[in-house]
Amino acid sequence: MTKSSFEQIRSNRYPMIEASPHLLSSVQTDRIMQLVLWALFPSGLASIFFFGLHSLLLYIIAVGSCLLAEFLWFKFRRQSRPKDYSAAVTGVLLAMSLPASVPLWFPALGGVIGIIVAKELFGGIGRNLLNPALTGRAVLRLVFAKEMAVNVLPKPFFSTDGLAVVTSATPLMEVKAGGSLNSNQLLDSLTGLIAGKNGETTAILLLFGGLFLLYKGVITWEIPFCMIASIIVAALFIGKGELTFVFAHVFSGATMLGAFFMATDYSTSPTTSKGRIIYGICCGGFLMVWRTYSSMSEGLTFILLIMNCLVPLIDHLIIPKAYGVKK
Repeated sequence: MTKSSFEQIRSNRYPMIEASPHLLSSVQTDRIMQLVLWALFPSGLASIFFFGLHSLLLYIIAVGSCLLAEFLWFKFRRQSRPKDYSAAVTGVLLAMSLPASVPLWFPALGGVIGIIVAKELFGGIGRNLLNPALTGRAVLRLVFAKEMAVNVLPKPFFSTDGLAVVTSATPLMEVKAGGSLNSNQLLDSLTGLIAGKNGETTAILLLFGGLFLLYKGVITWEIPFCMIASIIVAALFIGKGELTFVFAHVFSGATMLGAFFMATDYSTSPTTSKGRIIYGICCGGFLMVWRTYSSMSEGLTFILLIMNCLVPLIDHLIIPKAYGVKK
């Protein structure tokens, strides 16, 4: 086998991210990213229907800026750009996590930060410490706190009225204030007919998308199931058994999007099954502490970025040692 053919195989194939011994999978990176995009498609389409043309433009600009930033980076480095769709996934996730009312240059700025700062400066796909989409959103959230904190009421795609921006009335905010949800609010939380961010409100579609990735073997069960389970246990304790309190924390906010599509990122999650269990439990537990005791009703972005930084420590403590090597 020539060096060029070996490099082509290594760039096109994606190894199973596990502790040694390593196996080379026949599934290519671009195929994995395509499956993630297909899993996100229903909730993305629903967000466009709920929030209108502005939502569609957020997706177009976010994905376009990520692809352009990646292209210019490899052009500057005089290297061939990988055709793995990972930049497109970053753009879609970034657009889904933004309020539908933000200026259209927000996703462009967030996309450039995510691709250049969080991904390529660390060495590219598979080497980044922080999730690119979350990094772009976190910078926007810190710099433009007022614009990023708002929630938007759903508006049909064909409506000529502007988007209605609110600063309250989300299920998470209601239960945090001591209220409870009625049956209509519970149903709306599943279907997306609630105020929220662009692509985070359609919990049922995100859940189906996550189950699709599990079925296809793109992700494993440990992180999403342990994260959601720890949220349920903590919510039962904090909410003193109030089921609507638990429902709001599981099916409102960014829980479904984060648990299935962001926390499971290969590059920024542990490489062993035991490590992923610990990671998922910590993500859910720390998220509930943040939601309960901070002034913000949601904090998944910062919790996942903090946990990203702890992944090397988890791997160091959990990855089994080679036979004959002292622990």
